[in-house]
Amino acid sequence: MTSLVEYTGAGGASTDLSLRHTGLCSHWEADHMPTILLATGNVAKQAKLRWLIDGLGFEPATPRDLDLSFDPPESGATHQDVAESKALAWADAAGCLAIASDGGIDIPALGPNWNSLYTRRAAGDVPDDCARADHLVALMRGKVGAERDAFKREAVAVAQPGRLLGAWEAGGQIGRVVESYDPANIVDGFWLPAVLWDPRFGKVVADLTPEESNQTDNGWNALREVVRPFLSGLLAPAR
Repeated sequence: MTSLVEYTGAGGASTDLSLRHTGLCSHWEADHMPTILLATGNVAKQAKLRWLIDGLGFEPATPRDLDLSFDPPESGATHQDVAESKALAWADAAGCLAIASDGGIDIPALGPNWNSLYTRRAAGDVPDDCARADHLVALMRGKVGAERDAFKREAVAVAQPGRLLGAWEAGGQIGRVVESYDPANIVDGFWLPAVLWDPRFGKVVADLTPEESNQTDNGWNALREVVRPFLSGLLAPAR
């Protein structure tokens, strides 16, 4: 289970991965519901966001549902910053509530050669996810044991047009980078699970069962525990 610590800011932040919440409202006006945009064009990420809100009473919509073709700029010094900018940009474009995410992996042993904010773009302009996986595997050559440890960071933000409502960040150690991988384990734009080994279960993250995945410190489970009550509160009648 992920251990959550309060984020204390850039100057005094703990080295542990953390959960942060920026709450900018205490309720949501009922007549503005129930549509919420799953603010990504990636089908697999849409499924993750849908899982966060499933059963709460919202009507999830994808960019395709709303006939939106949009690629907002990703800006910010943290994953939470990026998730916030995405949520705001998508909410403004769609004219409705939006939920967005941003994530990556932190690999301390790589030092300045790796930045979790650029996990997907670290390899540069490459043709596919296999090239991204190849780039990381090559960077890790010569690393052994704990030097291969990888930590997951994930952030989620919720916004309405012109206003950020809430944002959170969570994560923890997710596994170790493998020396080689099976390209068949790269599915639906998710290449990291193919290159991360979970020593508790003795398999790559891509091969974990749903039950095993629920025990990983990938951030999503911790985020679900706080995002769902927050969103439920938005649906509560204003007092």
